[in-house]
Amino acid sequence: MTLDAPRLRAMVAEDDFGLLTVPIKPTPMSSDERLLAKFNEIVDFVVANGREPEKNRGDIAESKLAMRLKAILENDEHRQALKDHDSLGLLIEPEPPRSLAEVLADDDMGLLNDDTDLFTLNHVPQAQAAPERVARREPCDDFDQFKDLFAQCHRDLKKGTRKLLPFRNPSFIEKGKFFVQSGVLVYVAEVGELQQRGSGQDGRTRCIYENGTEADLLLRSLARLLYEEGRIVTVPDDVIAERMGLSPETEMGSIYVLKSLSESSQVGNVESLHKIGATTQTVEQRLANAHRHPTFLSAPVEVLAEYEVPAAIALTVERMLHDFFAQARLDVWFERNGKNVVAAHEWFDVPLEVIDEAVRLIEAETITDFRYDVSSQRIKLK
Repeated sequence: MTLDAPRLRAMVAEDDFGLLTVPIKPTPMSSDERLLAKFNEIVDFVVANGREPEKNRGDIAESKLAMRLKAILENDEHRQALKDHDSLGLLIEPEPPRSLAEVLADDDMGLLNDDTDLFTLNHVPQAQAAPERVARREPCDDFDQFKDLFAQCHRDLKKGTRKLLPFRNPSFIEKGKFFVQSGVLVYVAEVGELQQRGSGQDGRTRCIYENGTEADLLLRSLARLLYEEGRIVTVPDDVIAERMGLSPETEMGSIYVLKSLSESSQVGNVESLHKIGATTQTVEQRLANAHRHPTFLSAPVEVLAEYEVPAAIALTVERMLHDFFAQARLDVWFERNGKNVVAAHEWFDVPLEVIDEAVRLIEAETITDFRYDVSSQRIKLK
């Protein structure tokens, strides 16, 4: 039937619950807008501090700004795009000196007032010291203690109660976890005390391999090997339920993060495009024939992360993540039968490590104290 204007006005007036109010979705930021927002953070720092940001081990945020400025200076395309916004002259390269006399005349600090020959090498840093020892695989004398663990892990993988996922974060390396390194199953039997090494922490591990060998790799070294050619073996559902204080019979679901393998330029141009979804099935079942479904952009996808949660709250956790990253949500367009359509609402322009951080905040029940800042792509306190 056709509704007349008075009837429509009456419906709107009686809409106490706002059911007829269509939420206005934020317009996704373009790549140029994101670049400008990141450059403005550098400008704000210079205005506030009266100097350019520098690499500073004591201030990670300043170090990131310094590296960002360096990356912009080294990218002609970015410098040209920001030229009209560079009110402080941060992107203007100084004229190179035309002679050695100009170099000396410009030495206000007297750094070149030295009797030493200008071309004599002094204070050249020595080669970095090698680690105290290089970890090598050796026969594991007590391998009998671990043999049954490997056998059970293989049974779990065969049954599907354990899964293989890409290795994405060194924080995944913990005592009692399994990984696959270059096709070989490895069990982390020990993680030693972490100590400050360079810009981060590191410590010795005891890694047991299913071929009966072991190695005391540094945690960072193990992470590097797993990044290059490794996988993480997930923990069985019953173990997760036990950690959560749930019954072993509790049905489990998953929150998953996907990367699109679409060849569309529109999809490829969004640097941190990820789908955040939930399922009470296995992720493999949920993604069956993903390339045929609009919600997956009608293209193959890659699983980047998977978080086990009780099936009863999987959709609730998914909704919490969607609400938290709402400002970064994208309506991803793609073609069907030659026409542009949009039917995918679970894709967000958010870095993977930030999604992982948000999941940890939900787990710690502190996510309501934080917000997501789109311009810096970081989680901040409210």
